[in-house]
Amino acid sequence: MIIFGIDLAKVNWYMVAYIIASIIGLVYGTNTLYSTGQARGVIFAIGALIVLVYFGFRWFGSKIVVPANWPPIINMCPDYLTYVPTLPGTMSQSTPRGTAGCVDLLGVSTNSAGIQKAEPSDLVSTTAIGSGKIFGYTSADVKKAKVASDLQPICDACRSSGITWEGIYYGDVCVGISTIESKAARAEQCLVSI
Repeated sequence: MIIFGIDLAKVNWYMVAYIIASIIGLVYGTNTLYSTGQARGVIFAIGALIVLVYFGFRWFGSKIVVPANWPPIINMCPDYLTYVPTLPGTMSQSTPRGTAGCVDLLGVSTNSAGIQKAEPSDLVSTTAIGSGKIFGYTSADVKKAKVASDLQPICDACRSSGITWEGIYYGDVCVGISTIESKAARAEQCLVSI
């Protein structure tokens, strides 16, 4: 039954009963104490209102939902690299849209043999960017990784390029692999307990 746009089947009736009981208790207690002294009634009303609101939020407030994947969002490219939807020189008949990739416009690579800094002029030219200036993976590759062996090449590429990637590679540890392995362990534990 819907009344004034409220679906009565979905109403939390325990919360409604709590609100009604709270209002009745607050008014009755304040009225009783107010007749013995104005200050007592006001102090009781403020204190009781704070306690009732606190427990109302505690018992009936929103529940925190933990995302299934952690971290919930993986950046499109490693830290401080720039995503380019169509790299220059990659458009052809077979790929009319061109190839997307990540380039380092800031020079953040800590390895001399790592990814090379790309200049803004490289992105507007018609010639292809050198392969040493393009990072080979994006978040789409990370999302495809279901086992640790799928993620290891991405961590190795970050390590060899001298860059970090939040949620994947922190410069010394491949965090993404431990996340995948812990998910597999939890799934295995669930299968064993059934």
